Amino acid sequence: MKDDSISLRLSAQRALLGHVPPSLRSASIQKEGDTILWRCVFDVEATEEDFELARMAGTEIIADFGAPTMIDEEMLRVPFPQKAEHLEHLVFLRHEHDYYRE
Repeated sequence: MKDDSISLRLSAQRALLGHVPPSLRSASIQKEGDTILWRCVFDVEATEEDFELARMAGTEIIADFGAPTMIDEEMLRVPFPQKAEHLEHLVFLRHEHDYYRE
């Protein structure tokens, strides 16, 4: 449903406010049935504190949806310039010089 997609994206973007460490390269989200998938891609030097900030954003996202919705969080380290795969809705993408050059 289109309204679900809009709510999901807005929830994720709001949840990222104050939860974006410098090591975060991208964040994406999608909903499959009653499960929200939340993928955050970090530089290799990301710390557990960086991961915790992204998990806090995930907590804020799931709080916007009622039971029985659950969240599945995926925190990945992907070294630049390696490209990362995103979920259906990309809600954060850090500027990376030469990222899109072949």
